[in-house]
Amino acid sequence: MTYPLHLLGWKAFQDLCIALAEECLRRPVQNFLPGNDAGRDGAFVGRWDGDDPGAGASTIQCKFTSKPSNLSLSILTDELEKARKLAKRRLAADYIILTNHSISGASELKIKEAFEKQGVGRCRVFGYEWIVRQVRSSPRLRMMAPRLYGLGDLNEFLDERAYAQAQLILSALGNDLQRLVVTEAHRKSVRAISAHNLVLLLGAPAAGKSTIGASLAIGAADIWQCATIKVTSPQELRERLSPGDRQFFWIDDAWGNTQYQRQTSELWNQVFPLMQAAVASGARFLMTSRDYIWQAARGDLKFQALPILSKSQVVINVHELSTQEKAQILYNHVKLGDQPPAFRAEIKPSLPGDSGAERLFT
Repeated sequence: MTYPLHLLGWKAFQDLCIALAEECLRRPVQNFLPGNDAGRDGAFVGRWDGDDPGAGASTIQCKFTSKPSNLSLSILTDELEKARKLAKRRLAADYIILTNHSISGASELKIKEAFEKQGVGRCRVFGYEWIVRQVRSSPRLRMMAPRLYGLGDLNEFLDERAYAQAQLILSALGNDLQRLVVTEAHRKSVRAISAHNLVLLLGAPAAGKSTIGASLAIGAADIWQCATIKVTSPQELRERLSPGDRQFFWIDDAWGNTQYQRQTSELWNQVFPLMQAAVASGARFLMTSRDYIWQAARGDLKFQALPILSKSQVVINVHELSTQEKAQILYNHVKLGDQPPAFRAEIKPSLPGDSGAERLFT
């Protein structure tokens, strides 16, 4: 199976590269804003080989193409001088190129030689074929970059029942998956449910809780072969829990849709011990709540019956989104929206300034 990575778009491909560095190359990265990256799309935290603190930092460079093509040294000519300056500043002890271009052995050798002549310690090139191999072999990588679920054939990874469920979720998401911008809240949610089997997503209305929830549900089917079950009440959860089965419970607005429903808290307190036992046996839970409802509910909840609930929380705060994330969200909604051409032409000049306005994201 192939993946049309050229359809991802630049920002989604950069998000994939960050996930590749963390999940497959085993190095967490710090990404930089476009236009102020000093020649680096990202930097590895730590060394590839050895622990010499004086050996310098590593640099990652992403090269994206919107048309399938082969990578050649000529495409990277503009990066050579940047690499020389980075090497001089001891910021390129390792210089990593991640690209959705295909690459031949001869081109790879020329590229590595050219960059190492600029003074970088070691140049490594990972092209389209390598990336696709990682995508196919790592369900956690796919979960960290959920746009991939809309590109490949899920039938390769999922059994018949999980495949049908995933297709249903994707159909319900529609263009929302294409518009999805992977934020730090999404990455924290993946880490939380992987580490604790439970995540509580908190945020204002329309902050993106349901979209993150849907991507986690597909990821749960992919990674753990879980059946996704959406429940609306503690009673329904009690009825659907099945010891020994692989289950992913998705509970939206657990303590009320628009205001706190105090009567639900005692019912949840009664179910918490069952959830604790289910978590220990491998069941997974995604719960969402509006932040102000959660603040009202938490005083009535018995955390000692489900202690992980107080530890595995991810807050989605739209006011803390970076300018880059806001700009990408706005761009995706305009590009994939159904606005008339005249409207798009009219608003285009104001989009750079609008992307920083909080009122667009509340």
